[in-house]
Amino acid sequence: MEAVVMDMALSEQERRILEEIEEALRRDDPELARRVSGYRARRRRPLLLRGWFIAVVVVLTLVLLVLAVALA
Repeated sequence: MEAVVMDMALSEQERRILEEIEEALRRDDPELARRVSGYRARRRRPLLLRGWFIAVVVVLTLVLLVLAVALA
């Protein structure tokens, strides 16, 4: 299972406990471990693209608004 980089820092003890939990999951249910191992990495990209899309729409709307006021 790949390690997932998180935004919050974990203590050494918390990291060790998390590794033990991950190892137990791989041992007890390898299929589930395989399916969830890349969940966060796959989930992050669509959210990032959605954020860029919203930013582009907002900028284009502001540009059109400024043009409409300038031409009126």
